Amino acid sequence: MLKTIIWTLIFIAALTPAVLYFFQRWRQTKAEREGVAVYATVISCTPIKRFGKQLPMANIVLWIQEPDKAARKVTLRSRIEPGQKIEPGIRLGVVIDPKNPKRIYPAGPVAAKRIVATGSRSERRQMQSGRGMAPANHVPGRRARRSIR
Repeated sequence: MLKTIIWTLIFIAALTPAVLYFFQRWRQTKAEREGVAVYATVISCTPIKRFGKQLPMANIVLWIQEPDKAARKVTLRSRIEPGQKIEPGIRLGVVIDPKNPKRIYPAGPVAAKRIVATGSRSERRQMQSGRGMAPANHVPGRRARRSIR
């Protein structure tokens, strides 16, 4: 009897992380289908370390502007590919969970098709035209100098 209870508890303890993982993935795909997709500006990106070893993950602090709401800062923990660089000022597509607006997920290909451009008028025009954001040293309304070679 006691052996059966112990083995049952061990089985449940071993199965719990898998169940939580699949529940989180289900919640993310549901949010990607139904949630609001917007661009968010990266404020900072810090790598995550465990036991002195750097993981392929990072904590990304984002500034997000939802349609018809005040801007806010959010933190997103996400995997980063080995050659990918995320620097302050980059705009990333994110999805806001409709049931809990505090939950933010990276926008996948389905949500990226329906991203709502928020921010200033010039930023919205640049994002909708497909050119992306201007470089960080760009000053609106001023032409860039051309160097003579």
